[in-house]
Amino acid sequence: MLKDIFKVDHFIIFHTKRLLMMCFRNITLMISKILSTIIIISMASIILATPVAAYQTGVSVNAPESVDSDFSVVIEIENAVDLDSGQFDLYFDSAAVNVASVGDGNIGGTAIPIDNWALIDKNTIRVLFNLPGVDGVSGSGSLATIHFETVVPGDCVMEISDGLLVDTMAEAIPASWDGVESVVHKTTTETKTSVPAGATESKTPGFGSIFAIGVLAAAYLVFRRE
Repeated sequence: MLKDIFKVDHFIIFHTKRLLMMCFRNITLMISKILSTIIIISMASIILATPVAAYQTGVSVNAPESVDSDFSVVIEIENAVDLDSGQFDLYFDSAAVNVASVGDGNIGGTAIPIDNWALIDKNTIRVLFNLPGVDGVSGSGSLATIHFETVVPGDCVMEISDGLLVDTMAEAIPASWDGVESVVHKTTTETKTSVPAGATESKTPGFGSIFAIGVLAAAYLVFRRE
């Protein structure tokens, strides 16, 4: 009789333990799936919330390395999105060259009219541009072409700074100016400006945040497999 009772109890304990283990595995698997789904959704939300063109707009100076006669410098732009207006300063060596004139830019066949330009000191020219209407323009091309007269032949030294691009919503467009990330500066009252005074620079989640989440997700999945 005692043996029979022991056998029954052993059978019940064994199958109860097995059932509990199965339930625990199912609960763990369900929690893992939920966490994985939350991580994937969070990553997708961050990526979708980041504007596609953020920090992809680039402005550069296309100038010859050396000059011995009159020449032109093109201010090139890549990946502009809804560009409406803006400005930039260009440094040059006035002992070697002089500014003769400033011509309009062109993006995808759309002219970028020069609104105003002036020397803010003997070595720096400030250029302002403004597209008519409210449609703006997107794409790659040029913001302006600056024509120079050569005084003394030699090396051509040019440096762009204090750049600002504004979109059709009066928001500053994040951009790289010759490899340097743009910072919004207040313009001086010495020259006329067509840049909206309320222009602000939009902030977007950085690549570091997205990368960190991706690393955590990968580590979690590896840990779960083990």
